[in-house]
Amino acid sequence: MTELWQLGARALARLYGARQAGPVEALDALLERLRAVEPMVGAFACVLDEEARSAARVLQDELYRGVSRGPLHGVPVAVKELFDVEGAPCDYGSDVLSGRVAAADAELVRRLRQGGALIVGTTRSHEFGWGITTQHERRAGTRNPWNLDRIPGGSSGGSGAAVAAGMVPVAVGSDTGGSIRIPASFCGVAGLKPTFGRVSRTGGMALAPSFDTAGALGRTVEDAAVVVEAMSGADGVDPACPPDLPPPEVPAARDSLDGTRIGVSADLMNVGLDGSIKAVFDAAVGLLEELGAQIVEIGLPDAESIRSAFMPLQMAEAHHVHHSMGLYPQRAADYGSDVRSRLEAATDVSIGDYLAASEQRRRIVAAFERGLRSVDAVLSPVSGVGPSRVDDSDRAVWNGRTRPLRDAVMIFTVPHNVTGLPTSIVPVGVDADGLPVAVQLMAERWREDKAVEIAAALELAVEPPAAAFPELAGHAAAATSSE
Repeated sequence: MTELWQLGARALARLYGARQAGPVEALDALLERLRAVEPMVGAFACVLDEEARSAARVLQDELYRGVSRGPLHGVPVAVKELFDVEGAPCDYGSDVLSGRVAAADAELVRRLRQGGALIVGTTRSHEFGWGITTQHERRAGTRNPWNLDRIPGGSSGGSGAAVAAGMVPVAVGSDTGGSIRIPASFCGVAGLKPTFGRVSRTGGMALAPSFDTAGALGRTVEDAAVVVEAMSGADGVDPACPPDLPPPEVPAARDSLDGTRIGVSADLMNVGLDGSIKAVFDAAVGLLEELGAQIVEIGLPDAESIRSAFMPLQMAEAHHVHHSMGLYPQRAADYGSDVRSRLEAATDVSIGDYLAASEQRRRIVAAFERGLRSVDAVLSPVSGVGPSRVDDSDRAVWNGRTRPLRDAVMIFTVPHNVTGLPTSIVPVGVDADGLPVAVQLMAERWREDKAVEIAAALELAVEPPAAAFPELAGHAAAATSSE
């Protein structure tokens, strides 16, 4: 029998509707799971159990009176620690702001509560969101639930690990250079990076404002899409959010992709994939063809040139954010060494570098918009490798060669940030080490529904893994018995 903690957001909502369970019961089951596995995984920065229990009783009473706030009514949700949750410790994963407590909810948190979501707590991020490992030299890092010796990815590593380990059905993430998609792939969960500007970032910590995009991770593609739908809407404070834009649709799942054209581009993969990753990607292409999709080779800008445009833009914007907040260089010694070194390097980005990269970005965006006119979505890998080891987190083994992890991953993720286009992530298999591998589907601007629809169809067709959740409870029991 499936336990409540194992259910996704939509599955819980159906149980609530049938009066077969309520938010209080579901929350208790998830908190029990959290207590059992969180000490091993380290996904949470803060657990708000008492606050969540109080809210669950209110929301359950509303359901019993026939009141529903929407599809997330009574569904437990975790929030990446880069977004403020009123009353919760919120230092954005950094000793620089140690002791800070959020005075108010971020706008997306307010909207989630308005839609009936139960905020369970905040999940770990790489420091200030500037990294893809969710490790910190002075703080315990987050572990990948499928192999505790591996990283979960980042910077939304806590959100990815929390969903994968069964601690919450859905979680909020953010994505500046791959920070939703990398943890989704490494942890084997679904995700949605919406169009830049779809979700307000008010009340969140900026990394690079022209790239930062809030989104979601979930047990299923549909679950992630429902969270994004609830968070979406105009916000006069965030200039990236257009006025009067309706929330994205969450399409019904399809078992056929007849008539769908899916683009693949060698230009996005010319750096190559590790052998077992390539096998999984090729199998996903085959599955899409079996579903009736037509795979079309399209020309796009070279992935390395896209990353070369991304880097000076991201570095200059991040430096400006931290300098404007009075944090860098004044508090340089309190940063982790990796983020501090990136800030130091960012001081060398000139205004000429920034302007040249901005012009190149405009050309890249135009090229992708042209390419997407002939297809419904573009399929690509999320990473060229699997997750690195916790004890050597910044390096990866790529076809037998040790290379910087960022070079093996971000080359595949930054095109979606440079263009700001919506991207859905779906797990499609495992690599040679038995660790999850996902693919990403990019659609036209504001067409999250297209990306979600295709990803959901692929999700249904993928052979499910032997175990839906990692056997962390067994690890906990073994550790206890050996003490």
